Parts: sequence; structure tokens; C-alpha cells
Amino acid sequence: MNYKISFLLILLFLSCSDEELASLSFFVIPENAGSIEYDGNQNVTIGSNLKLEAVSNTSYEFVRWSGDISGSENPIDVVVNSDLNVVAEFQESSIILPDSDNDGVPDEIDLCPNSDNSLTVDENGCEVINEFDQSYVMVWGDEFNYDGKPDPELWHHQTLPPNPDGGWWNGELQHYTDDIKNSYVDNGSLKIVSIKENHLVNGVGRDYTSARLNSKFVFKYGRVDVRAKLPQSEGTWPAIWTLGANINELGNYHKDQYGSVGWPSCGEIDIMEQNGWDKNKLYGTFHWAAPNGSYASYGEVTDLNSSSDFRIYTVEWTKDLIKIMVDNQVYTVMNNNDQVPFDNSHYLLLNIAMGGNLGGNVSPSYSSDIMELDYVRVFQKK
Repeated sequence: MNYKISFLLILLFLSCSDEELASLSFFVIPENAGSIEYDGNQNVTIGSNLKLEAVSNTSYEFVRWSGDISGSENPIDVVVNSDLNVVAEFQESSIILPDSDNDGVPDEIDLCPNSDNSLTVDENGCEVINEFDQSYVMVWGDEFNYDGKPDPELWHHQTLPPNPDGGWWNGELQHYTDDIKNSYVDNGSLKIVSIKENHLVNGVGRDYTSARLNSKFVFKYGRVDVRAKLPQSEGTWPAIWTLGANINELGNYHKDQYGSVGWPSCGEIDIMEQNGWDKNKLYGTFHWAAPNGSYASYGEVTDLNSSSDFRIYTVEWTKDLIKIMVDNQVYTVMNNNDQVPFDNSHYLLLNIAMGGNLGGNVSPSYSSDIMELDYVRVFQKK
């Protein structure tokens, strides 16, 4: 048998007495699965007794002794009649150690014993690492493991129409509300629901209601992952996106806390927009103001069934490059430089618009539809 040596101890000692010393060689397989310890004097002589113990590392268990000794007793007493070559064989542990939060880290070494079991944590059970890129750790998010309205510590409902005509931009047909029927959490996911119903805001009526959420968290650079299933009805226009926190838009959460510019000077990153009349078309788009103040944009389109399946929608944003992805596959990339305003803090928005530029015509038979979100996670480099 060809053994890989992970630990070799050779004891060769010269003695002034007539006692003959033994040479001990210790081997462990697999490598780094554990170690061999012995109880006795450093000088091991022929004819002496020796107690050997195989000590396993985490996730391994001892199986048997081999080499010049055999058996599975551990510790084991050995009579040293000659030089010894001792092998301790281990295997991956079949013992299920207690893991109360089901995060994959046993309780005995888990420093954060109440982490969410849907998250990928580090070896201590604490830092949440990105499942696709372990150089990122989570700094903010919502797993939607509660019931009721979206957590008010994390989310703000933007309900006041900013357009002077009393509605929203882009020819959209909805009003946004903070009513629980338009946005609620249950069974581990957030539901944003667009409903056909007449609704008045400041005396202006619209035929549909929906929800538009602002994150109360702002960030500069990092990675955002949102796992979501999109509506399938014609005329719905769901979006997962960001705006520069320096936009001072009527009704938004951050107001002028980070500045007071308009759109598109603030910069906008559309992580996902779904077409209203071709539900397999997804858009990843950047909007900004050029140095001369004129409107500029760049984006790409991908075809993907996104209404029947959950997908992970991602933006990865650094000072040099911005990537938009679906299921970790890049489909839109833009260089980040001093010609575009993507060096300031942004916040997240989640919404379903109705009709308008990208929603198109709404079917006369429309009643309601849902964008369902499993989680929202924001990561930054360690």
C-alpha cells in the first residue's frame, strides 16, 4: 500500500546503558485527517509498553490501525518488540454533530449559533459569504423569514407620485401604496402585487395599484443578489434596480441626505427589468447624465424564462467595472470611469409598474399578478 506521510516521528537515541532503543515511524491517512499521540517516555526501548492514541481532526473519525499493528481499539496498548511502523487510518465522519441553526457549522465550534440556514457562512458560522464569490461578505439583506408587511427597519414604501401630472413617469398606469395587499411577506418570501383597482392620490385616479420599495440602506460598490420570480401577465413591468442616493425625488426615503440632484444625474442601474409584452426578455441597463448634462444610457437584453422559475439577479459594481448577471452569467458590462456617475452611494428599489414604456398594453382581463422575492443580499469585499 502506498501511504502518504503526514506525520513522521523517528526516535533514535544512543544510550549508555545496555537497553536497545526502538525506532517509531507514525503515518496518518488521509493526510491531515488526524495525528498519533503516545503515552510514555521519550526514549522507547525494546520490550517496553506503549499506549498509542489516534486523534481525529474535525469531520474525520478513526477507523483502524495498520502497519506493524492492527485492530480498531483506540487508544491501544502495544508491546514494543522491535522498530515500529504505525499507520492510523481515518475516514470522513458519519457522525452528525449537533447544528442547531442548520448552517453547516457544528454547535461546538459555531461562534454565531443563530445564523440563517439559507446563508453560506464561514468556518466560524459567522460571516455570510457569497455563494458564487467567497471574497464577498454580506453587509445588508433581507431573507424574508417573517410574516406581515416588509420590515420597516429595512424598507420604505414610496407612494407619492413625483410627476407634476399626479402620476408616475414613463406613461405608467399605477399608483403605489403601502397597503399590505400590495406588498407582504409570508412563507419565506416577499410578494409585490399589482392589482386592477381604481385608486386616488391627491385627487388623481389610476386603474392599478402596486408597491415600490426603497432600501433604507445605501452602499457604494459591492455585489447585490436578488432571487426572484417575475410576473407573467401582459402589461406588467417589474424591476430590481438602484438609484444614486443623491437624488432628491418626491417621496423617496433618503431625500437630500446625500445630495440634491435630479435624474439621470444621480445614475441608475437596472439590475433587472422585464418586458411587458415579451415576458422572456430581460434588460440590464445603465442610465446617467453625460458631462455636458445630456441623457446617456447603455444596456443589453437577454432571453430567459423568468416567470415560472426563480432566478438570481445580480449587479457586481467596482470602481472600474459594473457587471449585470442572471444566475451568475454576465450579460451586460460597462466600464466605470469619470464619465459616468457611478462613484456615489446607491440604494435599492423593488417594484412592479403597469403599462408605460416597457410595460406596454395591459390585457383587459388583467386582475392581479405577483413578483415574488426569496431574498435580497448586499455584499462587499472582505
